[in-house]
Amino acid sequence: MFKILNIIGTIKGITYYRLNGKYVKRKSSPPSREKIMFDPRFTTVKANVTEFAAANMLAKSIYTGLQENLKIFKDSYFTSRLTGSCRKIIQMGRGTKGQREANVFNLPDALIGFQLHKKQIFNQIYWANKSVLVNNDRSNITINIKKSSPLHLSKCPKSATHFVLTAVISTVSTHTWIPKIKKYQTAYPAANALGKTIQTPALLCKLEHQDISLELNMPTTKPIPPNVAITVWLGIQYGKEIDNIFTPFVAGKAMECIAIV
Repeated sequence: MFKILNIIGTIKGITYYRLNGKYVKRKSSPPSREKIMFDPRFTTVKANVTEFAAANMLAKSIYTGLQENLKIFKDSYFTSRLTGSCRKIIQMGRGTKGQREANVFNLPDALIGFQLHKKQIFNQIYWANKSVLVNNDRSNITINIKKSSPLHLSKCPKSATHFVLTAVISTVSTHTWIPKIKKYQTAYPAANALGKTIQTPALLCKLEHQDISLELNMPTTKPIPPNVAITVWLGIQYGKEIDNIFTPFVAGKAMECIAIV
């Protein structure tokens, strides 16, 4: 004889349980948004959902400022990876969980070294020494590379004749929890998600280059508030120049965040 086993639990979306002495089953369903937001049993879940929304806001500010460079350098999982880094930043913020300050300056290392394409590592493709100079009011940011030689061009495609360096800045304001509306808001909207891009001319791969400088001015004349971080990015593209027209290759490119100022 076969014995029927009465299972209590959830299997493949079906919940089995005992009710009034009988075993019943029903299709399990996730809690509603209203239940998550107002049921005390979901306090931790609510806090996670709220901070995830704030992380999305930070990430959106950054990639909005990066502008057209995303199409050139990013991978398919860029947005989710960036949001994950922004969640780490929020976890270091002041305040109670679910209301913590979203401020990039609380954990800049979560973004410095972040690659737009996870498998295209900038320092593995181009590793010349670089420095970032910032003036007092942060209206001018300059990336300097004292010497760039063919030795610094790792993984240079054999058919490449030239390379181009791209410098980008993207601003991201602190986002704060507003109890009155129970949401995060941008603290400085006018200074948030601003971007600027500059490129070098096409540079010969087989030549040594001295004192490469990429100077970026903020795309606004208004002062940048102290709680607005400026993310600084540097990218490289290999390609071929024919008749003074540079054509970048699909492969052989990378961009990373090199500083937060």
